[in-house]
Amino acid sequence: MSLVLTKAALALKNAESNFQVVKFEAHKPKKKNDNESDINLNKKEPQIPQSKKDVDLKKIRHEIVRFGMSGFSGTKKEEAKIALAISLGAKPPKREYINYKELMEKRKQEKQKLQNEKQLMMSKTVLHTVKKKKKGVNNDVGHLLSSYGKVQKKDLKQKSDKGSGKKKKK
Repeated sequence: MSLVLTKAALALKNAESNFQVVKFEAHKPKKKNDNESDINLNKKEPQIPQSKKDVDLKKIRHEIVRFGMSGFSGTKKEEAKIALAISLGAKPPKREYINYKELMEKRKQEKQKLQNEKQLMMSKTVLHTVKKKKKGVNNDVGHLLSSYGKVQKKDLKQKSDKGSGKKKKK
C-alpha cells in the first residue's frame, strides 16, 4: 500500500517546526506625574454623571408628589394615586357602570335644569333690552326703470298674439 502525501500530511510532519507562540499584551496608558494629578484633583470638583443627576431629580420629584398626597384624605387621596399612576405610564381606569334607566333619568334632569336656566336668562334679557324695529330690505328698482318705463302684462300679450301665429288657409 502506498501513501499519497498531501499538503496536510506534510504540514503535520513539520508541525513542530512551524509552531509560533503569540502573546497578547494590552495597551497601557501613560502614567501622569504625581504632582500634576494632585493639582488637578484640588482644582476639579467631584463630577457626577449627567444621567445620575436626572435619576436623582426624578426620584426627588416623585418623593415630593408622594409627600403632597399624604396630606389628602379619602377620595382625593385615591384620585391623586390614580393620577400619579397614569403619569408614570399606567392605563387610566375604565368608567364605572351606570344603570341605563338611572342614566336617562339623570340626563332628563340636566336637560330640565338647562331649560329653566334659559328661561330665566330670557326673562332677564327681555326686561332689560328695548326692542328695535328692523328695517325692511328695499328691493325697489323703480328708480332704475324710470328712464325706460315699465312693461305691462297687456303689452306682452298683444305682441305674442301678433308674431306667434301662422296664417290659416281656408
